[in-house]
Amino acid sequence: MFKKLILVGVIFLCNSNLFSQGYFSGDLELRNDYYVRDTTIGAANTPQYDSEKSSMDAWLSSNYRNEKWGLQVGLRMDFHVNSNLHAPGNSFTRVKLGNFFVKKDIGKLSITGGHFYDQFGSGIAFRAYEDRFLGIDNSIFGLHAKYDLTKNVTLKAFGGLRNNRLSEKVIPTSEAFVKGVNGEATFAIGDNVTLNPGVSVVNRTLSKETMTGLVNNINAYPNFDDRFKPVFNTYIFSAYNTLNFKKFSWYIEGAYKTKEAIKIAQGLPYQNKAGNIVYTSLTYSTKGFGITGQFKRTENFQFRDSPESNGSILNGALNFIPPTNKQNSVRLPARYAPASQEIGEVAISVDITKKISKKLAFHFTWSEIHDLDVSFKYWDKTKLFRELNADVDWKASKKVKGEAGFQFIQYNQDFYEGPAGLSTNVMAFTPFFELTYKFDRKKALRTEIQYQYVPADFGQWMFLLAEFSIAPSFTISISDQWNVVKGKNKSSKDNEHYYSIFTSYTHKTTRFFASYVRQVEGIVCTGGVCRLEPSFNGVKAGINTSF
Repeated sequence: MFKKLILVGVIFLCNSNLFSQGYFSGDLELRNDYYVRDTTIGAANTPQYDSEKSSMDAWLSSNYRNEKWGLQVGLRMDFHVNSNLHAPGNSFTRVKLGNFFVKKDIGKLSITGGHFYDQFGSGIAFRAYEDRFLGIDNSIFGLHAKYDLTKNVTLKAFGGLRNNRLSEKVIPTSEAFVKGVNGEATFAIGDNVTLNPGVSVVNRTLSKETMTGLVNNINAYPNFDDRFKPVFNTYIFSAYNTLNFKKFSWYIEGAYKTKEAIKIAQGLPYQNKAGNIVYTSLTYSTKGFGITGQFKRTENFQFRDSPESNGSILNGALNFIPPTNKQNSVRLPARYAPASQEIGEVAISVDITKKISKKLAFHFTWSEIHDLDVSFKYWDKTKLFRELNADVDWKASKKVKGEAGFQFIQYNQDFYEGPAGLSTNVMAFTPFFELTYKFDRKKALRTEIQYQYVPADFGQWMFLLAEFSIAPSFTISISDQWNVVKGKNKSSKDNEHYYSIFTSYTHKTTRFFASYVRQVEGIVCTGGVCRLEPSFNGVKAGINTSF
């Protein structure tokens, strides 16, 4: 039946009369990795290094849009050969239908059938999104409807199955059924005040197979007090609002999740727990100055398509818990980043930006994360993470600009990365510097120098980078991340170098890139979602294009 449906879709897209009414577009993203065995840094003993020697990840999308008919059709094929993207350290080969949808606008109503992405509020109750860098594609395969009740009020409803990237089905989905409704509005009160309230209800129903396995596990507990009757259905109720008043913007969201079977930690029995979360941010912005404060409290707010998909937040997540800490992009300051915690955390942050003059700006961030037994002392057993980050941007002339900064981090490595003989309290001190020189309107040279002192882990790092670019077509860079002195982490060695050489060329809408990379093992985070990236030695090459 599915093959017939695809055939009908292809015939539909190839109809010449159809194309005369609309337009066709698409894109291709292809990445190839070539593996060079390197036992010195642990880049060995996986299928890629031992036998396969190379891998490929590719996404080919095509879309048709007809504005006159209010119609959009999309198709994406995903190709993964010997890939470690979805399960680092393992080999994954699959060619699958990654995304297929038909969207039709009927007046104020918009209906989508197939795969879709969306989120309610900040994503706490529900978020379906894609982040290829982390191997995430949590699209929903089902039906989605959006209705503009009035100019200022929008209603949404959906139902379907979460995309399961590891499934062997032609349309890879999980077995749990998830559905939800959402309403958002915009109101103006006078000339200075606007309100953007919203409410959501999301329901997840476990499959019979999942429930059978869950019941068998719970009934096997030797302690009768640990046993309970799990439920098929779990609900999230959330409400949120954005208040804008002159130069202030205040966002607040609260959500409650009904009881379900969750695991507080690996190795512990399931517990029947309800959950809740409160997240808020307050921003004041005026010419040359801005300040943002954030607060988040999370308790037992784990929401997956199956309680058995515990562990990494990448596995089966149906929602998204926003981070409060600074999202660093600089190499060494980004090494110790905390993942948002579903089971319990209290987090707070303050971010300040001050433009001192046209040529000078200052930025400061403080963030702190504790467990639920919160005590904001200098350091105690409740502390999970603390960061102080200050940097200055300056522009010396039309040709020269730069940035200099310093970061201090306290990081509970044992908590975030798991017990492995690691130091519980890692303290890292990281000064960093960047300088850009523009030869002319197109040519520029950018350099980075970073140093990190972290005696409880890797010891001392030095990072050096030089990048030359000719806008908008050509870039070449060379870098070295150098483990100058070994710390307490026995996997590191004195004077170990992690070189990287990168180049890219862009022609119209096509970008080619290639690099040689020697990469240290570490945690990689994007927006509070983290995963362990294994050591790598080899060549990466690829192409991105659109048409």
